[in-house]
Amino acid sequence: MPGNSLVVPVVLWGKHPPTHCISCIYLSKDQKTLATGCYDGQICLWQVHPDTLQMTPRCLLVGHTAPILCISKASILQDNNYIVSSSEAGEMCTWDLVDGRCREHVKLPQVHTNMQAYHMSNCEDVRLFCNGYYPEIIVMDPFSLEILFMLSSKQNPDWISALHVLRPCNRKDDVVLALTTTGMVKVWTLLGHETKHSEPIYENESKQIKPLNAVCIQCCPNNQRTVLVVVSKYWQVYDAGDFSILCSYLAPRGERWMSGDFLAADRIIMWSDAGKGYLYKLPANSIPDNKNFHTPSIESDSPFLYCLLSQPDNKLLSCPPAMRFVTTRRQNKEHRYLLRGDSEGYVLVWNIPEISPAQLHEIQNQKPPQPVQMTATLTTSLSEAWASMVPSPVGILDQLEKREGGSIKLTASIYLPLQSRLVVGREDGTIIIVSATQTVMLQLLHGHHQEFNNWPPHQVLSGHGGRVNCLLYPHREHSRYDKNHLVSGGVDFAVCLWDLYAGTLLHRFCVHAGEITQLLVPPNNCSTRIQKCVCSVASDHSVTLLSLTERKCVCLASRHLFPVTTIKWRPLDDFMIIGCSDGTVYVWQMETGHLDRVLQGIAAEEVLYACEENEATNASSEVGLANPAVHFFRGLRHRNLSAIRHATQRGLHQLQQLGAHANNDDPHMQRTHNSPLVIQGVKTNPKDAESHILFFDIEALIIELLNEEYAMMSPGSLEAAGLIAQSEYLKVAALTQSASPDAHKKIVEVFNGRDYCPLSKFVEMSKTSEQ
Repeated sequence: MPGNSLVVPVVLWGKHPPTHCISCIYLSKDQKTLATGCYDGQICLWQVHPDTLQMTPRCLLVGHTAPILCISKASILQDNNYIVSSSEAGEMCTWDLVDGRCREHVKLPQVHTNMQAYHMSNCEDVRLFCNGYYPEIIVMDPFSLEILFMLSSKQNPDWISALHVLRPCNRKDDVVLALTTTGMVKVWTLLGHETKHSEPIYENESKQIKPLNAVCIQCCPNNQRTVLVVVSKYWQVYDAGDFSILCSYLAPRGERWMSGDFLAADRIIMWSDAGKGYLYKLPANSIPDNKNFHTPSIESDSPFLYCLLSQPDNKLLSCPPAMRFVTTRRQNKEHRYLLRGDSEGYVLVWNIPEISPAQLHEIQNQKPPQPVQMTATLTTSLSEAWASMVPSPVGILDQLEKREGGSIKLTASIYLPLQSRLVVGREDGTIIIVSATQTVMLQLLHGHHQEFNNWPPHQVLSGHGGRVNCLLYPHREHSRYDKNHLVSGGVDFAVCLWDLYAGTLLHRFCVHAGEITQLLVPPNNCSTRIQKCVCSVASDHSVTLLSLTERKCVCLASRHLFPVTTIKWRPLDDFMIIGCSDGTVYVWQMETGHLDRVLQGIAAEEVLYACEENEATNASSEVGLANPAVHFFRGLRHRNLSAIRHATQRGLHQLQQLGAHANNDDPHMQRTHNSPLVIQGVKTNPKDAESHILFFDIEALIIELLNEEYAMMSPGSLEAAGLIAQSEYLKVAALTQSASPDAHKKIVEVFNGRDYCPLSKFVEMSKTSEQ
């Protein structure tokens, strides 16, 4: 939203919840907030009742463009309401859990697969120890997301697959324990004076052990003598002194271990990709307090499974769930939970049972031994939350669907602020045009909208043979297009040109061999012929330029071997540059449709970068700030006083021009930028129905309401309300008496109440009289 005024967003989700395939899960220390990240890049915040653990979805955080890989806390304070998230694209965000605001955002070349928040001995707050698809361990500040220092490897450097940070007993330094993908265990000792500009920090010790591609390494917090190493096929317990193996256990048949942790010195908890939890008692040779510790184990003395955490229906999962073991303290009592989020959006919570040694001995003596079966303490999902709402969540076309007797998924939408109309494409191929303000009033301002039948008049455009994928109103992008034209693309391989006001199909472009995925307009400085075209992208990897005036295809770019991801423009060279998912770049001539060249590798990247730089320069020059700024900093770098002076004068001149343009009365620009209502379609997953966000500009809304109110008030009522005094009318009359007696007479008549005149007309009369 442009401008600095207060904008209030309101989301209309519709009858169906958004898809939420959970990829990671996190529970705050105070047990009041649960955060679930999903593969679509969103994070859902759940309000948790600390006593009953009942969860209610509260907020959906949208900011990442790739799957969320890990979520971590940002402070040691229990009432600190911040978390840090990291995505598969290297994006990191710090979120405020109270209002859902993104406090900080960075994008790194490294991709983190794990983040451990740890309170170091030399700082007041926690530090994030991150590992992933890179050979170092990165230590970051969770609030500024600044890289503080890195831990490097001298011997056999490789990707770090798992790490654990701990503070040894009776010591002030911190120790980082890590495993590489090739099975090299490494130990770093941090003394507290490490900085970003210090010498490379290498490991103090390293040793080759058996596990490859470990997914977890945990040191027992009770004694720090034993270390748990988890690989997908088995888990092992090691002696922390010499890293000799104490015991090992294979994964259940058909399952793979995801991670594990210590429950006590003699017990561990494991969880697998089947979404189950396993509680084991360690053998005597793996318990430091036992007299048989570190002695050769016998075959009968192996880990004993005494409890199984499973779901009631044992439903098969389409992908591995996200699971996490959490220990919290409330009312001086420790609570331990195993959390699970799956691909269906369900959240399961197990309360880890406290099984006494006597109960454990009883379970072991059973013939045959049977582990205790425990089901989830709590199960919830977005679907259950949607079903429990009374009344059900509101959609943008609920009343129309009620009249039709069925629900049709909304697949595309576009808002036209000048006409105050909302255009919505649906899965059956129809396009609905409704009055936006009346629709919003019906859904938000009526108490029982499900029972209200006065649906505002709407228009239906029928022409597509299947789902409408995208909509474009070219006149909104630039005034060179006809204001009557609406363009739509569908799953039927067609691009349709509509007359927005007559509701008729003007032309049907059948050029592509795949469904249309995107519609956009070329830049303003293209040739005259290309300026009348729209650009369409299809799933068959083709791109076309379709002329709306000639009603034919001007350019067909259809030799791409991979999906199109980027479209750039070089209008002065008559080039349309298309980037594909494999990194290849195709350069097409727009006027002739000729393939000029195909680039790969570094050359392709340089061409795309040059296009982005050119677009940024053109956009900046329109605003009038960037080019002088560039020259100004160049002058500073080279200590050229004349260049600095020239850039400064040029920048001031462009600022004055910008201010002059801003003062011009351009109704199109004013209406667009100061519209009280803007509607934006949002879709978190391609399979979801499109939801809508209503942006209410409070300042513009107040101005509109005041204008309407003042227009209905007479000058007498204005004076009575104290909005304008009699002396003001007399001043205007005195100024206009000499210049225009007729105008003076008219103003006096208006003031005496002989004629009704709204405030806007009165001001207009005053200006005319002054002229």
